[in-house]
Amino acid sequence: MSVEDSSSFEGLTYEQTHLVKMANQIAANIPGRDDIPEQLVAHVRSFWTPAMLADLEFLTREQPDIFDADVRVAAELLREGASA
Repeated sequence: MSVEDSSSFEGLTYEQTHLVKMANQIAANIPGRDDIPEQLVAHVRSFWTPAMLADLEFLTREQPDIFDADVRVAAELLREGASA
């Protein structure tokens, strides 16, 4: 099942579904392919609200399979407080 398979988003709010898609799209479109999780961390820290970060943290713990692997690594880095 693809991370973009709509059945993956059952039970999520519209905002949560959008956040998942956005996180996966950002990771897929980072220009440099080196250190994608670290670049994603820098991006979300700069542009996402605290509520969005909290949702990312919650959803990556509860439903990790709906996220790209790079997003899951980025979420772990955020939990660890890694600087980017």
